Amino acid sequence: MKNYKFSLIVLILGFGIFQAKAVQAQQDFLTSQYNFNAEVLNPAYAGAHNYVQTSVMYRNQWSVEGAPTTQVLCADGLLKKLPIGVGLLITTDRIGITNERTIATDMSYHLRTRFGKMSFGLRGGYVSYSANIDELVYWDEGDPLYQQGNVKEGFLTLGFGAFFLASDGRWFGGVSIPNYYAKDNVLRSSPDVRFYKRHVYAYGGGIVKTGWGIELKPSVLIRATGGAPISTDINLHALLMEKGLGGTQVWLGLGYRTKSVTVASLEISLPHHLRLGYAYDFMGSGLQDALGSTHEIQLGFNFGGETSLIQNPRYF
Repeated sequence: MKNYKFSLIVLILGFGIFQAKAVQAQQDFLTSQYNFNAEVLNPAYAGAHNYVQTSVMYRNQWSVEGAPTTQVLCADGLLKKLPIGVGLLITTDRIGITNERTIATDMSYHLRTRFGKMSFGLRGGYVSYSANIDELVYWDEGDPLYQQGNVKEGFLTLGFGAFFLASDGRWFGGVSIPNYYAKDNVLRSSPDVRFYKRHVYAYGGGIVKTGWGIELKPSVLIRATGGAPISTDINLHALLMEKGLGGTQVWLGLGYRTKSVTVASLEISLPHHLRLGYAYDFMGSGLQDALGSTHEIQLGFNFGGETSLIQNPRYF
């Protein structure tokens, strides 16, 4: 018999998943490779480059039954001769008995200032949410929590963000609320209690040259969600190979996430504008043996624009 209840308890402890209308509602999907494709966090990032950027990502978190799995497809680019970026984001996120599918479109406006380049973006999306209550293993059959049956709803969302890149191209920062508004009326336990919580992201970083011929990229990401503790990522990436065979570049990264999670990552920019990324999350505090490993794989392709811009080191 599938023990989904155990898996959900683990998720509640690890992620601060909140309750609403008798089901567990997950936070925005988690990813460790946002440093190389910030569109997953911020609609203002759409069109940040003078070429079209596409990527697909698969994340398998832990190895317990009902643990999160996430798939992401995204693409963005800058309209020709216009300071407007557009993007597309499609995601599937599963945790235990819950399944959430999202499709969203981004639009951003870019302008230059004396300090650097700024952009402001909007995201409109549609979320399909379902929770198969019938698959739960429970002991209190009289609890009305389990008498409502399976839950399913589709609803619209609206979010926004801002992104800044310094004039020297080496320092950046952003803030976003990808889902500020959600028309989740059916899922709400009461009209005044949101089911789909707002998630606020604030991040920034830059490039530091060293005397060893290696460029370092420190960065910080702060996540804030209503009803859950603030989470912080501290990352350091190193550009180990800038001018390899056919313009190959290699980034090696190490990060720390609150709740004792260490993240190791590798991204390789290959010839023909291909990108390959991998991240491994290691749980501390004795949880690694109980929960298992987390693997995240990303494959990207860039096309259009000027070739020289694509081959230059990708700092953000």
